[in-house]
Amino acid sequence: MTTSAKREALMGATDIIAYYYGEKTVCPDCTKDLAAPYYLIDSPESFTTEQVLDEAAKTAGINRNDEDSYTSYEFPKILYAEDIVDGETCFVCGCTL
Repeated sequence: MTTSAKREALMGATDIIAYYYGEKTVCPDCTKDLAAPYYLIDSPESFTTEQVLDEAAKTAGINRNDEDSYTSYEFPKILYAEDIVDGETCFVCGCTL
C-alpha cells in the first residue's frame, strides 16, 4: 500500500491535510503560525488552524467558501489527501504530509 493510500485510508475525504499558501504546500500548524501574526489574531494557540483562518478571512473580507475569488498569495487554500503527492513535505518545517 502506498503512503497516499494509507493516508487516505486513515483520513476522511474531507479531512484537511495541508494548505496551499503562496504557491507552496504548508502543513496546518505552520499555516496557523503564519496567518495568526499576519492577521493579528490574539491567543492563536487556543484556536484550531481552521478557527484562526476563519477569523483571518473575516478580517480580510475573504469568502473562504469561494476559493476562486482569491489566490493562494492572498489567502491559504485547503488541500485534501487527494491533492497531496506521496512524499510531499511542508515548505516551512519540512514535515511529511
